[in-house]
Amino acid sequence: MNRIQWTALTAVGLAGGLAGGVLLGMPLGKIVNAMIVTAAVTCAVGAILGSFQAIGLRRLLRRPIWWIVATMIGLGTGLAIAVVTVEQSGILITGHRPQLTHLSTPVRAISFVVLGLVAGSILGVAQWLVLRRQLPTVKHWIPSTAVGLAVALSASSVIVDLSGLGAIVFVALAGLAFGALTSRPLSNANELRT
Repeated sequence: MNRIQWTALTAVGLAGGLAGGVLLGMPLGKIVNAMIVTAAVTCAVGAILGSFQAIGLRRLLRRPIWWIVATMIGLGTGLAIAVVTVEQSGILITGHRPQLTHLSTPVRAISFVVLGLVAGSILGVAQWLVLRRQLPTVKHWIPSTAVGLAVALSASSVIVDLSGLGAIVFVALAGLAFGALTSRPLSNANELRT
């Protein structure tokens, strides 16, 4: 697998995960409370992303199922904690709960940096536990994942805000950027060909 394949699988996985999470969340929201919906949606995003990434890693990992499990738990937990962090920070700073659609472009970008750093760090740790045991030559996975998700989300947000393009473009750009930024540690370990 090369960096382009990793980037494409990550982009499709993230986009599919976010779309699947939204579709899952709509009917669940009518049945159960918000905490259960958040957990189900964020874990669904992680499971779908991990499944697509595992397709590319199947020749490199002895047990790619653990990559899927780690990504589901890491992104599920990471997104939930990151959203709470951004919301509570917004309440502390402004006195009310921030609504993403009502934020200015710079404030939304900063919110996505925080969201990406928190969620990406937790995701990176979970995935690193798999890499450590099955692909130990990969270095700098945790910071690459944290910074990669922060840059991908915030830069995509700014591009979409300035261009007037919609949520589909945001998800596609974020997925491509996240895939490209996380492909480097894998290729540096000589596990992926450029």
